[in-house]
Amino acid sequence: MVERPKVVFITQARMGSTRLPGKVMKNVLGESVLSWFLRRALRCSSVSSVCVATTENPSDNPIEENVISRFPMIHVVRGSEEDVLSRYMLAAEVTEADVIVRVTSDCPFFDWNLVDCCVQRLIRIGSDAVRTLRSDFPIGLDVEVFSRRTLEIAAENATEPFEREHVGPYIYQTHSSKFHIEWVKNTDKPWPKCRLTLDFPEDYLLVEKLYNEVGPEASAEMYRIFLESHPEIANINTMRAH
Repeated sequence: MVERPKVVFITQARMGSTRLPGKVMKNVLGESVLSWFLRRALRCSSVSSVCVATTENPSDNPIEENVISRFPMIHVVRGSEEDVLSRYMLAAEVTEADVIVRVTSDCPFFDWNLVDCCVQRLIRIGSDAVRTLRSDFPIGLDVEVFSRRTLEIAAENATEPFEREHVGPYIYQTHSSKFHIEWVKNTDKPWPKCRLTLDFPEDYLLVEKLYNEVGPEASAEMYRIFLESHPEIANINTMRAH
């Protein structure tokens, strides 16, 4: 019997956002956005473990403290603030990951079923990476899955600052010809125009509204149905550029 690879969900988190400082630690319904995010991550059935990759900056101590106090089963690693690619590599090494799921912690509505779909596709096909097609999903539902070896190649060879600050560009943009990449399209009902990420104050208003009206642990499909029937809420933050 072939041993199933160890799949680790690694999310980056830090306090130093310039557009919305401390965004993942903002409170909604008595919990931080990060805590609700991690509850969603733990619902991914394809994932063996979850890891928060934060920075060595003391300002990110609250992130580590939040995870340790509420989620003792979740790993925390701390690495370079600017070199996020090396931070992911560190997290993969510490957790002994064979396959890495990447969803950033400012995506408070991400779809755990979509994560499972992407993981299963990578394992079934044996591709180097799987990624959702941005044009098919609202910003905030992005999922990246890649093998440990793919991450190692990127970490060893990426030299441009943007390749190291954002993890994926070496794999999906500048050196995509080196890899077998599968792109996942939306095969379900289309989404209304909306932003499902947390970058600006208007995004935070949407998080508060959807968490209160639909629930912080609702499925992505439940959010889609609600936004489809409440376009005035979907429009709360759509003036912001994607």
